[in-house]
Amino acid sequence: MAARYEAQLALPPDSLRQLRLRMATLHRRIEARHLASVRLQEVHATRLQAWLDNPDGTSLRPVFMAAVAATLGMRSATVTLVGEQRAEALVAASDETARAAHDLEVVLGEGPSADVASEGEPIRAAGAALRDRWPRYGPVVTELGVQAVIAVPLRLPTVCLGALCAYDREPAIRDEVAVAAGGIADALTHAVLLTAQSSVPGEGVPALPLFDEPDYQAAVHQATGMVSVHCGCGIGDAVALLKARAFADGRPVEEIALQVVRGEQRLW
Repeated sequence: MAARYEAQLALPPDSLRQLRLRMATLHRRIEARHLASVRLQEVHATRLQAWLDNPDGTSLRPVFMAAVAATLGMRSATVTLVGEQRAEALVAASDETARAAHDLEVVLGEGPSADVASEGEPIRAAGAALRDRWPRYGPVVTELGVQAVIAVPLRLPTVCLGALCAYDREPAIRDEVAVAAGGIADALTHAVLLTAQSSVPGEGVPALPLFDEPDYQAAVHQATGMVSVHCGCGIGDAVALLKARAFADGRPVEEIALQVVRGEQRLW
């Protein structure tokens, strides 16, 4: 359809030229959105197939946000969705670094996803600019090995649904990454998030096929099953054991769960 409108640009009458140009631009934008969605899901599917083809019992099932980070050319990524009162309704993370970086925002009260969700404008900061923009968040997030952050809104014409954030160890963000981030955020917003048919009551957040459960909890679910089998207990008791160990050690449950999955921690 875009090609058809483009072919008609030089045809009379001149009064239709602007309309044809707008329609061609619209369809090219939709084309780019769907192609970006295809690339994301192809990367995710390839990673899932490789995981299925080579089961070793210790590696975690690949999560969708890891495919997002890889497509961007960044180390880690998160998607944060906010509800009607701007409260976080869902956070999906590619890995431990992404989750920890987002947790710092919650604890310190400042950071990229919060700024983007409230302001609706892209943000990029690297190196010393991290500390300049966020005096509390910047110095601490660098301790995770994060030297660059880019965040873009998941935006509709009248509302911002949340933010896509990506993190890297190199203290610079290439211009092509910034451009790609905008395209991927657009694809996530229109071709992934808005494919849902229902919403979570009171939050206005869609039920999402690729985010049925926040990705960062994959390790917890896998570790829970392992503890349940090895201890001969129910799922509820297995979860309680994981939480008790996390409380006793003063560490996140996700960290304990990853150690259990890797065989580095035993609760039985």
